[in-house]
Amino acid sequence: MTATASTSPATPATDHDEHRFLYWLIGIVVVVLAIIGLITYSGKKQSADASAKATQLTQAFQQAGLPVPADQDIITRSLGNDGGAVCDNPASALGRATLFDQLYNGAATVGRRPVIADTNVLKGELLILDTYCPEKVQQYRDKTQDVKTDDTIGN
Repeated sequence: MTATASTSPATPATDHDEHRFLYWLIGIVVVVLAIIGLITYSGKKQSADASAKATQLTQAFQQAGLPVPADQDIITRSLGNDGGAVCDNPASALGRATLFDQLYNGAATVGRRPVIADTNVLKGELLILDTYCPEKVQQYRDKTQDVKTDDTIGN
């Protein structure tokens, strides 16, 4: 009798083996899309209009005797060409309550007490509104006219 070498039957392919190509393909597509996204993303582009308004605001701050950031890009990036969050709804009830909360307390949590806000705080916001969204200035003035302010910070 001759003995023949037994051959083991072929092992059946598992689902993982069958879909290995698909996994690699999905991985490659994700990596390519991530690279394309990183190359094409440039953040919020600074327009000439945003830079012009930031320059105008800087000059208004200087004329009013208010401090100005050393880097003009800070204003340009923060306010853009539409005033950003400052112009969204400056005289709303929630906005007014938040403003008063921030102006009229001397602490963050325990020990909150009323304080008198500095005049320059409201003046600065008014200059921002005047530069970026002048149609909202009067509404803001109406909401903040009863705010008690004084020269509390000093120069």
